[in-house]
Amino acid sequence: MRILISILGWRRFFMQIFLVISLIIALIAVVFAVQNTALVTVTFLVWNLENSLAVVLLVAVFAGVLISIFASLPGWIRNRVGKSGQKKKVKELETELARLNEKYQAAQQELELYHASEVPQLESEPAALSGPESLNPPNSLI
Repeated sequence: MRILISILGWRRFFMQIFLVISLIIALIAVVFAVQNTALVTVTFLVWNLENSLAVVLLVAVFAGVLISIFASLPGWIRNRVGKSGQKKKVKELETELARLNEKYQAAQQELELYHASEVPQLESEPAALSGPESLNPPNSLI
């Protein structure tokens, strides 16, 4: 089972499981409809329909499928709109990241140039005097 999931991926695996379960349910509905061919009367408000039980059951299943599709449609649309907004935001953030990376690279190059030009100046500075002569100015009267 784990090997199958790792090969197919989670999403594809569950889609195939859903397809198999749907086909089993459809097969059960067809067998049930074929075995129950008796005429039934369906009364709804002012309508009276007399039809075979198979047709009534298939219409009821089809109506249930349509109702579930219409019930899930607002959530599906909301998710699609949300995904498109998120994709736009990701694109903006990727552009901002690229701009900041370029800025960072330019700052790194500037820092390297600064360090390269700073090193010779440190070597050419005179060493500070140490000892008692550094405390007295050169033209002192003492």
